[in-house]
Amino acid sequence: MVALALGAMSSATAVRGDYEGVNPESESSENLPPKVEEIPEGALMLTWPGFMMQEDGSSFFVQTSKEVRFGTKSSQGRFELVLYNIRVHLKTNYLPLETQYFDTPVTRATVQRTGKGVTMVFEMREDVTPTVTQKKGKDGFNYVFVKFPP
Repeated sequence: MVALALGAMSSATAVRGDYEGVNPESESSENLPPKVEEIPEGALMLTWPGFMMQEDGSSFFVQTSKEVRFGTKSSQGRFELVLYNIRVHLKTNYLPLETQYFDTPVTRATVQRTGKGVTMVFEMREDVTPTVTQKKGKDGFNYVFVKFPP
């Protein structure tokens, strides 16, 4: 599995050089998102966007502080995951996930503010319909997955 995710490293992890980013399949909370201790208790926050190549396709995810209401929209060359009543924890989470060099139908994914929520916009090179699921991770965070076929 190849994982690509955004976020800032703390100085301690930058020195060690072993911080691999958020992994939704982690059995523990060793790789928490940066500055997680600053999230207000009970706040609904998008804490990390990420991308993973898998044997059966590619998967994008957003890590949230708790379960989130979501919807989807699609149009020619674009798929959108709309997350309602949520804020983005760090500005670096708005940076694009550049995936044009991976074997995925998505060339780029970007988190964008939209009213009282956010939208993760997928710029598509192929018109395919992904599967969207949500589940609680063993690390205590919630994950919304957008899985694309190979």
